[in-house]
Amino acid sequence: MYLEFTLPRIETTFLNPPQAQASLAIPPRAWRPLAQVALAGFLLAYVYGMVQDFQRVRNLQAEPSTSPKVVITKNEAWQRIYPRPARSGT
Repeated sequence: MYLEFTLPRIETTFLNPPQAQASLAIPPRAWRPLAQVALAGFLLAYVYGMVQDFQRVRNLQAEPSTSPKVVITKNEAWQRIYPRPARSGT
């Protein structure tokens, strides 16, 4: 089939879509109370989490580190690896 014959069919299909009536099993007004209850639950959970976070931050205390780091210089490390021979002073 040539392209000239397919384009007019595509254009008419997009310009004139079929008019089908949508039928809902439950009317939209019936969902409103359920949606409000769900949103109120989300809001309460959010506020409860914020209160818990505030309490954790308020009770936060500094803890000492478990493993202290020992910082030595390069010269000190060299002397530990290659110790100088002890001199005998006479």
